Amino acid sequence: MGETGCGKTSLINLIPRFYEPTEGQIRIDGISVEDLKLYDLRKHIGLATQDVLLYSDTIEGNIAYGDDSIKMNEVIKFAKYSAAADFISKMPEGYDTLVGERGVGLSGGQKQRISLARALAIRPSILILDDTTSAVDMETEKQIQHSLRELDFPCTKVIIAQRISTTKTADKIIVLQNGYIKEMGTHEELMEKKGYYYELVKLQTGVDEL
Repeated sequence: MGETGCGKTSLINLIPRFYEPTEGQIRIDGISVEDLKLYDLRKHIGLATQDVLLYSDTIEGNIAYGDDSIKMNEVIKFAKYSAAADFISKMPEGYDTLVGERGVGLSGGQKQRISLARALAIRPSILILDDTTSAVDMETEKQIQHSLRELDFPCTKVIIAQRISTTKTADKIIVLQNGYIKEMGTHEELMEKKGYYYELVKLQTGVDEL
């Protein structure tokens, strides 16, 4: 979490090595990412960002983009995980619906959900979500959060979000400010500190005394 421009996206972009750290190391299971082959590293990372890139293909093709061997029933399963299955089934051609360049014809929330389904479809060891649910309503976000907790494969989730409903159940919350870690802990620990996170919870819930 953190204010716009504090370094959240820059930090997570170091994990798949979109660029290298100028000092220090990024480690996964104790191994420096620099010691891993780029292909091996990235094939284990699912990435869904706020700025969604969809391809001129069917919805099925967009979801299965990272894995050519994926079967239709699995495409549907991952669409359910991302709360996309309902709106896809209501489309005239369902999963065969052609998506225009960059998702023309779909709403922002629909594009985000297809992008999330695509990130999940490779069954990643690490799932990185950069404000991925910013354009969906609270009820849909709740469904997605539940699905992410119930995945049928082991997966570490690194999530950038501003909604307390997303961060509340995290094992660890990191608050950034001007490129530095300002606060770190669980929801309960950060509430006790009465710092940035506490003030954000107050702001979003409208409760003065928590």
